[in-house]
Amino acid sequence: MRLRTAIVVASAAIMGSGLIAAGSAAAIPAAPGLHVQLDYQPNNGCVPPPLGADGKPLPPPLGPDGRPLPPPSDLNGKPCPPPA
Repeated sequence: MRLRTAIVVASAAIMGSGLIAAGSAAAIPAAPGLHVQLDYQPNNGCVPPPLGADGKPLPPPLGPDGRPLPPPSDLNGKPCPPPA
């Protein structure tokens, strides 16, 4: 019984130290000069259309009824401008 208690206490101590280390590592902010924003979307939320293998924009996706879906909208609900 003492061996089992010792194993449980040791396991809890190891897991606790790992959680503390992980929490403190997650709390450290990245250096301001090294921060990279990966989700940058210009034009107020409008994303560029996907490009095909030839570099041209793909046609709009089709809806369940077989017709093209409406153009995407920006963060304010306005339609996004067509690709240039």
